[in-house]
Amino acid sequence: MNFQTLRNGFVVGSLGVSFGGFIALFTPYKQFSQFFIASGLGSLASSSLAIQQSEKINKRKSKKFLTEIETLKNDTEHFSKLLQTKHQELTQIAIDRDNLAKLNIDLVETLEQLRTELSDTKTALQDTRDINIDSAVTTLRESLEEAVKQVNALVPFLVKKYPDVRTNCQELAAQFNEDVKLMSAQIGVISDNGNLTNEELIAACLAVQHEIILKGSSIKAKLYKAACDHLQRQLYGVIPFEEHSQKLETIKLFYQGNIKALTNEMSEVCGDVVTAYKTDFAETVQEGMQQVTEIQQLQNEVINLQAKLKDLGKPLQFVGTSEAARVGNSVVNYYHLKLGITLDALDFNSTETGYKLLFHLSRNNRFIDTATLNDGNNSDKIKELSGSLNSPKFSQSERSNYVSLDIELRKPEKKQATIEDIRRLIEPSAKFGEVVSRYHESKPTLRVMTRTGGGKGIAVKNLLNHYINHWENWELWLSDPQHGSFEDYWNCPKIAKSPTEASKVLELFIDEFNDRKNNESFNPDIPVMLIQDECDKTFDKKQKGGIAQVWTEIRHRKMKLCLIGQSSEVGKQGWTWDEMNNCSLMFIGDAIGTAIKHADDMGWSSEMKTKIPSIYQKVSEFFNSVNADILIKNQYRFALLIDGMRFDFVEIPPALEGGIDNNKSWLVSSPWQSKAIKEGQEVACTSCGSTAVKRNGKAGDKQRYKCSDCGKGFVV
Repeated sequence: MNFQTLRNGFVVGSLGVSFGGFIALFTPYKQFSQFFIASGLGSLASSSLAIQQSEKINKRKSKKFLTEIETLKNDTEHFSKLLQTKHQELTQIAIDRDNLAKLNIDLVETLEQLRTELSDTKTALQDTRDINIDSAVTTLRESLEEAVKQVNALVPFLVKKYPDVRTNCQELAAQFNEDVKLMSAQIGVISDNGNLTNEELIAACLAVQHEIILKGSSIKAKLYKAACDHLQRQLYGVIPFEEHSQKLETIKLFYQGNIKALTNEMSEVCGDVVTAYKTDFAETVQEGMQQVTEIQQLQNEVINLQAKLKDLGKPLQFVGTSEAARVGNSVVNYYHLKLGITLDALDFNSTETGYKLLFHLSRNNRFIDTATLNDGNNSDKIKELSGSLNSPKFSQSERSNYVSLDIELRKPEKKQATIEDIRRLIEPSAKFGEVVSRYHESKPTLRVMTRTGGGKGIAVKNLLNHYINHWENWELWLSDPQHGSFEDYWNCPKIAKSPTEASKVLELFIDEFNDRKNNESFNPDIPVMLIQDECDKTFDKKQKGGIAQVWTEIRHRKMKLCLIGQSSEVGKQGWTWDEMNNCSLMFIGDAIGTAIKHADDMGWSSEMKTKIPSIYQKVSEFFNSVNADILIKNQYRFALLIDGMRFDFVEIPPALEGGIDNNKSWLVSSPWQSKAIKEGQEVACTSCGSTAVKRNGKAGDKQRYKCSDCGKGFVV
């Protein structure tokens, strides 16, 4: 740098300012003359001092740079000499390497030639050995097959000719098959052993061949011996033909004599029997005439008894002229005359709605159940006879063999239920958060459904308040696409406030799940729950498909979903009722009726199909009656919780006034803000969760930030 030129420039400038002040003495602006003159002289003095100091500093730095340059020059010369020496050494090594390469090439060619000759020799030897082994193994297998063929042909022949030797032959054949397996294994060993010498191969083959011949001959000998033993046993006990004929003649003469003696004895006996029969017949005829008279007397007595029995067989009637007695006797006569069933009148008594008739069934010759009594149009006939409001049906007594028939002449007075009666059917509002939390822990996705204005916001806000104060270290993301509407009563932090932001947050939630699944997440230890309001109207079919792909697997990644929406017909919202079994379900108010309509679609048990509609009718009727004079925010509401075959009714607390204060968990307005809250900061990076962020301008009415760790920018 030319400091003299710089100094001259400052001198000229300072003199120019002073001269301007001097000129100002002769103008109307005299008050500025002293200021310009003083400024010019002061600038001249200060610039001179500054230039002197700069020049000294520049000389010191220049001297230092020259010293460093000299040192580098010496080092460069030293390394240059060293490189020349190493270059000469490398040149000599390259020459020696070329000579060795030529020698190696010659040696490789010689080795390759020897290797080729050795390989040809080995191949020839191996082919010879393979031929010998293959021939030997083939011969052994053929010998074994021939032996097996002979035995397999001999066994059926002997069994067919001598059936009694079947068992013995089968046992011998089974034993021979075991021997064949053993010999086949021995042949396999010879075939697989390529290291045998010719002498060892010959010895092994002879041994196996000898065993094949020995076993084959032995089994054939045993089979023939079994046949011979059978023939030998048949010869035992055989007598000569002449001796057999003599014995038959002796037996014939013996039986002929016996038959003749029996014939003579039978003739004598038959004569005595005929004489005795004639005598007995005459006596019997005389006695029969006497018995005919007695039988006529008995028949008259039987006729009298039958008449009495017919009267006794009639059913017992009710006594009196009351309406109950008249109707009861009509029922008794109907069943006796039309159906042949005996209903004995037992008693009748008054009831709140009419009267009850009691009948006994013990005099029927078979068991009569109530299904038989109520069969067909019998109930309608009794209704016609009695003028009953209902269709009366018989009921069986549990302690004795009588049945009862309730005749309803008036409707019972309906008893007004109380809130205590209703709370015996459902869980109280004080347990709302605890009960719903159990269902949400069972399945990671909670689906909240009701009509618009049905109270889903009131229910979920109470649920979030429970999570904030009872769950540990969870970060809750509330996404409200309808933020700022007339029905917005959330009054708490939200992570999304429009449909576009809601879609982005859903995408971020699914990306976080995939990152955790692939061990790529920056914040895998922070439990996250996305509470998505108006999910049915906000997301399209593709986005709902993405939710369905993760709504069960997120349980393994410390993540949960709360999907809030309509419930008129699930199929119209992009999901099916069957898919809803992947979630814990909360039906609020009228939505319970929709759920009942689709009980079969969700696979409810018979108990659920019976109990749920009954409880829903009783509770809804009571709540509708008492809510007429209650403010909307304080009205009674209840929900049905479903998880597979498990269900609970629970009362929903009144609307929660004001905001929700973070406690054990946090409602946040941006991802990973819980980390910043723990450290006393405002925000954390929405990508990596780092709290090392700084402001980076504005984006409309929102603040821009930039992360110092990952370098990404974001807007909150």
